[in-house]
Amino acid sequence: MTQVLETERLILRRWKEEDAEECYRYARNPRVGPAAGWPAHTSVEDSRRIIRDVLSSPETYAVVLKETGLPVGSIGLHHNDLAEKDDEAELGYWLGVPYWGRGIIPEAAREVLRHAFEDLDLLRVWCGYYDGNEKSRRVQEKLGFRYQWTTENLPVPQMRETRTGHVSLLTREQWTVRNSLVSFDNHDSRIPYYELMLEQNLDDVPEIPLPAGYRYRNYAPGDKDMWIVIEKTAKEFSTREEGEAAWERYYAGRESELEDRMFFVVDDGGRMLATATAFYDIRTGDDGKTGWLHWVAVRRDAQGRGLSKPLIAHVLQYMKKLGYARAVIPTQTTTWLACKVYLDLGFLPIPRNAQRNEKGWRIVRTLTNHPALSGFAPVSEAELTRKE
Repeated sequence: MTQVLETERLILRRWKEEDAEECYRYARNPRVGPAAGWPAHTSVEDSRRIIRDVLSSPETYAVVLKETGLPVGSIGLHHNDLAEKDDEAELGYWLGVPYWGRGIIPEAAREVLRHAFEDLDLLRVWCGYYDGNEKSRRVQEKLGFRYQWTTENLPVPQMRETRTGHVSLLTREQWTVRNSLVSFDNHDSRIPYYELMLEQNLDDVPEIPLPAGYRYRNYAPGDKDMWIVIEKTAKEFSTREEGEAAWERYYAGRESELEDRMFFVVDDGGRMLATATAFYDIRTGDDGKTGWLHWVAVRRDAQGRGLSKPLIAHVLQYMKKLGYARAVIPTQTTTWLACKVYLDLGFLPIPRNAQRNEKGWRIVRTLTNHPALSGFAPVSEAELTRKE
């Protein structure tokens, strides 16, 4: 690795002596609690020693925010029990609590992984997390790591305890394919189109609160125009005419039902940002048993605010109140980002659809690397971009 690596907002550089004390402040911040890896019972002396040892490793770099010039964590490649061969390493990272949730570690890790596979020519990079550390699990899945095994009673000397450890692997081949997929957008026309169907029973629907500053409201007469606007900005339609045609097909003559079935997320100013509907299969009618989740969309300029999962959970809760026992979601490969959200919420491919459109599910597996699709083999880059 070169002496200094940079991204748009981060610098990864060799550590300095004063970095250990700066990082210690984040590890033992009394306002937010100790960082992961530094439990409350760890002594001041041990905390300082652990951080100093981590940073002083020749393969570890301090993660520095450009805006402040201060180190906020560390990241690096290590040869240890997991990485026993010369062509592999373990990715290790740590981030101060106040900086969690800002995408810093994924951004730094992508640069380190690029270095590992492109500069060092490594074949495999391992990574792990302890039981209960969902933040690390999500980071590793987002980077493309795939679960390999679990180890019970793993000793953690600096914590004076044992924990269950989970180990994941990312190969150079997986990285190469995944790195070529970064530019794919939702509704990307380069992705081969397959119709997909997911299902879930409604016994244990999660309750996910909306972020502060947002609320739900039901459909009211006259909302059709805004529904079309939301769907169009989310790329469900290319033109208003397509939106009008979709409304005519799905909801025309059924508007009275929408007052109890269609929901919108609005902000404090009353601006409508997202929508979803608890409906049924319009081809066969309402059987009272299976509800269909219709037309989930978030305005393009409101995406990334954490609205989709709470909205879907809210609509599923209402679907359950209507007496449905099962929910179905029709979607397609080109809306692969939405597929990931559905899979995160516990939906799974309907077996018949998974068999008929196996290639479609393999495409979604390649784009999302979602653990729920581990039974589907990834496709090649050529298959994904219609170059086969």
